[in-house]
Amino acid sequence: MSTIMWSIKNYTLQTGVQLSVFITLFSTSILGASLIGIEFGNESFQTLCFLNFIIEFIYGIIVTLKVLNNNEKYFHLIPFLFLNWFIGCFSTNVLLNIFENLPVWTYVVTFLFCFTNFIIYSKYKSKWVNPISFYLNGTSFLLILYYVIYLIPFTPLSIIGILAIGMGFYGLVPFIVSISHIIILIKTLPHSRQNKMAFGVGIGSVLIGLGLFCYLLNIESEKMTSKSTTKSFESNDDLPSYITISQNLKPNFLNEILLKQSIVYEYNSNFMEFRGLNSFGRKQYNERKTHDPIINLGYIFSKELNLSADDRINILKSNFDKRLETEEQLWSGLDLITKNIKEDIKVYPEERLAYTEITMDVACSKENWGQKEAIYSFQLPEGSVASSLSLWVNGVERKGVLTTKEKAKKAYTQIVAVEARDPSLMQWREGNKVVVRVFPISYEMPRTFKCGFTTPLKFENNTLYYESLSIKGPSVFTAETLSRIQVLGNSKFKSTKDFELENNFYVNKSKGLDKWEASFKIPENKYPNSFFWKNKEYKVVPIERASVYFVPSEIILDLNSSWEIEEVKSLVTNTSKKYYAFLNNEKTVLNTSNIEAVFSELNTLHYSLLPFYKLSKNSLVITKCGDFSANFEELESSKYLQKLKNNTKQKQIRVINIGTEINPFWQTIKEQKYVEYVKSDLKTTIQLLAKNHYPTILSEENIVNIEPSNCAIQESSTTLNLNHTGSNHIYRMYAFGKILEEQVKIQTDTLAHNKYLNLAKEANIVTPISSLIVLETDADYEKQGIEKNINTLGNASIENDGAVPEPHEWAMIILGLIALLYYYKKTKNQVV
Repeated sequence: MSTIMWSIKNYTLQTGVQLSVFITLFSTSILGASLIGIEFGNESFQTLCFLNFIIEFIYGIIVTLKVLNNNEKYFHLIPFLFLNWFIGCFSTNVLLNIFENLPVWTYVVTFLFCFTNFIIYSKYKSKWVNPISFYLNGTSFLLILYYVIYLIPFTPLSIIGILAIGMGFYGLVPFIVSISHIIILIKTLPHSRQNKMAFGVGIGSVLIGLGLFCYLLNIESEKMTSKSTTKSFESNDDLPSYITISQNLKPNFLNEILLKQSIVYEYNSNFMEFRGLNSFGRKQYNERKTHDPIINLGYIFSKELNLSADDRINILKSNFDKRLETEEQLWSGLDLITKNIKEDIKVYPEERLAYTEITMDVACSKENWGQKEAIYSFQLPEGSVASSLSLWVNGVERKGVLTTKEKAKKAYTQIVAVEARDPSLMQWREGNKVVVRVFPISYEMPRTFKCGFTTPLKFENNTLYYESLSIKGPSVFTAETLSRIQVLGNSKFKSTKDFELENNFYVNKSKGLDKWEASFKIPENKYPNSFFWKNKEYKVVPIERASVYFVPSEIILDLNSSWEIEEVKSLVTNTSKKYYAFLNNEKTVLNTSNIEAVFSELNTLHYSLLPFYKLSKNSLVITKCGDFSANFEELESSKYLQKLKNNTKQKQIRVINIGTEINPFWQTIKEQKYVEYVKSDLKTTIQLLAKNHYPTILSEENIVNIEPSNCAIQESSTTLNLNHTGSNHIYRMYAFGKILEEQVKIQTDTLAHNKYLNLAKEANIVTPISSLIVLETDADYEKQGIEKNINTLGNASIENDGAVPEPHEWAMIILGLIALLYYYKKTKNQVV
């Protein structure tokens, strides 16, 4: 170690070294600050790179002239010259963007090459330092050669650039450095067999690793292309062509790389073609574009997918849960961070529901000139509904107004894209998702917004469970999080998150958003007093289940990769029923002789899309699914979805899901009542089939079943009663369930649409037909044709969960108070 320190000290005393160290550190700092700023979308940092270019250009000219005039005296500065040339290259790339957003590893490897040159070009000798330096130099030198090959087409432009402003010189740097380096290696390597071997092993290890990556990527692309319509005689004109690939795709990092070709990762097959704006297709994908040399080489040696950008984005949405990345974004949000999250939960065990209020502070991490737009996605537990939205404007909380989804979107787009002022928008998405947008956000103006969600408690094994919300958005996992839970009736609970009692509330302080749950015992008073609204009573009642006699016309096994072969055999061999599966879009009889063959064909499906319109009336479907699938949104323009909507409900199909999960496709099928759907397990299902029974959940026009909570909400007419104790969340959940049940009718019937839109407004809930929006001023609502909600429940709140008195109720209260005051004065006068 003392020898190394002595050598470094000796080296720093040589001519020009200390100045070179200062310039290198200063330029590296400027480059680092520029790249960090640009990573967060701050374009103003580009000016720093221009300063770097000037510094490096002057330093490069001076040192180059000295080395050329007296090579022996200034040879020790060549590593500094190469290093600063590359700093100048990266700074120039920021300005001209020849390499689109290089990943961090390319900077590290390039600097590694430059740093090892200090050992290789010196006279320092060490048994272990030199071989390691030559090995690392060999591994990193291949990246320099990649730069050389990639920049060959730019050679003429670089020469012209040198004559113009000197900037073009940096297009020639990799070539000059590589030639110079090879000449030095030819002089150096023959003197040491160990160093020669280390350098060769370094190059070889990278080539082997790169070859393995390209080989695996090509195998994955072969798998994906083999499922395309042109590679098979299987045909299904009802579904988009990309769906076959999507269904057969088991997500991994290799096929994600393939799908992101030219969408996220740059692809230049001959290093001369550059991506144009038209390569994105129609759909937006909000992920930073990157030029990764390894991935680019992998694309060159793998088979083309033959899929449009839109098709690949749809697969990313369905197989990788990338729906937030495809949300339309009017302004950039790359530099945003979530600073604080307040998670406030109020649990109503007797009503089997909870209200969760999330308050967030979102800000820009770096100072910049532009305004930013934040987009958050909330994944809600089944049956949950968004019931409040607030945005702080000039320090004052402005609550959301409920309107049609069309009006809300139009108003938000107009104000954000054209007027650039303060709105926030909350929208419903398929699969129990809600998207919230906030604008504008800047370094000088962080924003605070709040949203609330009414969620059913999950009923399992005679216990109620509260599940936390899953949130995606700008850096939510680094936010400071404050959680509070309060339970009505002070019931005890257990939680996977540690809560401490503070000021009669259970509080937790943490970082980010961990998934957690709390469990509660079933209250003795299982069904509490009702909630009253507009002469109607809304009461939580027991869910009515029954086992009805049912002989299906046919039994369809909806097979995919979630099934096990033993489960299929258990069904087919344990009952005398006749079973079918859909193979190549055709109904196929299942029996003991073909089970394994059919299963091996269908077991490759990551998810299945059953052609319900081909089933007989009164069919029974037994399914088992995972988390991911295409949803109605991705299938919107397909014949499949059209046929499903037109020809499914009247078939009265019943479904049993023997799995524990439900994907977005089945969630929509269930919510919109295209089929009658229940969950069960395999053993119970076999017993039901043997007895010709089906476990149904009974329902009527005035009842909404809340299956996760194992309860229902019943509507009934009643006389006025102000002495209720039920929360207004009961009515909100009833309204949401009713709208989802009638979703098909709403889409085709204008009267039904208006009827249920009024229901959404009264309950103040976000649904497929309604959204919540916050605008800066009351005049903005008038300008956009959005009426303030009157005589509704309004935004939900942790503090206020009771009913809002109606106008005639207020009148009765006021009359009562006047009468009481008159009686009081009269009595007082009599006493006097």
